[in-house]
Amino acid sequence: MYRYTCADGTRDSLRVADYDPRGVAGMTLQEAREKANELVRLAGAGDNVRVFLQEREAAKAAAAEAALAATRNASRGSLAAMFRVYVGSLQGRESHYDAQSIFKLHVSGPFPKLAARPAGQIKAEELRDVLARLIGAGKGRTAAKLRAFLRAAFSMAMRAGLDPTLPEAMTAFDIQVNPADRLPSLAQFSKALDRALTLPELHAFWRRVEAAADSPARDALMACMYLGGQRPTQVLRLTPQMVDVSGGALTLLDPKGRNRHANPRRHVLPIHADLMPALRARLSQTEGMESPLFSTNGRVLLRKETVGLLVAEIAKAMQIAGELERGPFSMRDLRRTAETHMAALGVSSDVRAQIQSHGLGGIQTRHYDRHDYMPEKRAALALWVKRFRNLPPEPRRTTARAKATRVEE
Repeated sequence: MYRYTCADGTRDSLRVADYDPRGVAGMTLQEAREKANELVRLAGAGDNVRVFLQEREAAKAAAAEAALAATRNASRGSLAAMFRVYVGSLQGRESHYDAQSIFKLHVSGPFPKLAARPAGQIKAEELRDVLARLIGAGKGRTAAKLRAFLRAAFSMAMRAGLDPTLPEAMTAFDIQVNPADRLPSLAQFSKALDRALTLPELHAFWRRVEAAADSPARDALMACMYLGGQRPTQVLRLTPQMVDVSGGALTLLDPKGRNRHANPRRHVLPIHADLMPALRARLSQTEGMESPLFSTNGRVLLRKETVGLLVAEIAKAMQIAGELERGPFSMRDLRRTAETHMAALGVSSDVRAQIQSHGLGGIQTRHYDRHDYMPEKRAALALWVKRFRNLPPEPRRTTARAKATRVEE
C-alpha cells in the first residue's frame, strides 16, 4: 500500500500490488518500490493521485474501445459488406439473386482485395477494371448490370444518413461520393430484345414441352405458358394458399416497380382447365400451405435457372431439328412471345397489361380503376392457349334468329 497526503491535507491509501517474491502472481518488493516511486512523483507534483490514476485507466479503456471499434468498422465498412447490406434490401425482388451472384462471381472472387477494402476508399478506376474484365470476356450485359447494382449500392449508402427508410447498417460506410457515377452506363449492352417465337416455332416448342419428362420444372414452365407468359420467378413463389382450386384462380405477388417490393401487387389470374391437373399434382406433394408449389422434394424452392435450363435444352433440340426460323431463344423470350401473339389475336393492350402485370403504375390504375378484368383475362388466355397448343377454333354458334333468316331466304 502507498499512503500519501493530498493537497487539501487529507490522507489517502492506494493499493500498489499483491506481493509475490517470484513476481508471478504479483510484484516483487523491488517492482512494488518502482511503482510506488511513480506515485510519489505524482503526489509531489500536487496531483490527486487517485483521480489521476482513475482518469488514466479510463483513457486507456476508451482508447482500447476505440481501437476495437475501428477494427470492427474497418471490416464492416468494406465494399463487400456494403454490397451485402444493399442485397439484403432487395429481399423479395427478382434482382436479389442476380445482384448477389454477380458480385460474388465477378468482384469478390477475382478481386478479393478490392472487395475487402473500405467502401469509402473505392475509386472509379478500380471499378472500371472490374467491368473491363467482364466486357473482355464477352459479358457486356453482365457488366452493365453490375455497374447498375454498384451505382445503386453506393447511392443508398450516401442517402442512408438522412433517409430513415433505408437500412441503418448503411450509415456505417461513410460514403461521400459515388464512384460508379463516373462510369459509362454501358447502354450498348442493355438494348431491348425483340426475339419472339413465330407460330410454327411456338407449336414446335409446345410439342417438345408436352413430350418432356414429368418434373417440377416442366410443370412450372407449363404454368408460365398457360398463365400468359408470366415471369418464372413469380410463378415459382406460388404456395398452396395462393391457389384457389374451387374458384379457378391463383394469386401471384408482383414486387416489380419502385417501392413495391415491401408491398407487392396482388396479381390474380384465372386457371385454365387444362392446367388444373398439373397444379393438383403439385398440391398433393406439398407439405404445408406455405410450402413452395414447385419444389424438388416438397420443401426446397425450385430455382428459375432450373426452368431456364429446360427451355435451353428444348431450344437446342429445336435448332438441331431445324425447327427454328429466327435463331436461338431463351426463357425470357417466352414472355414477349405470349404478348406478341395475344396482340395478333386482337387482345387489347389494356387486357395484355392486366395479364402480364406491367404498365399498371399510373394514377388511373392505382386510384380509380377497380375492375378485376377476370372475364377479359379468361377470354384472352383461352385464345392464347388455343394458339400455342395449335387447337382448332370452336365452331361459330348460329342463333335462332340467323336460322330463321336462312329459312326465309
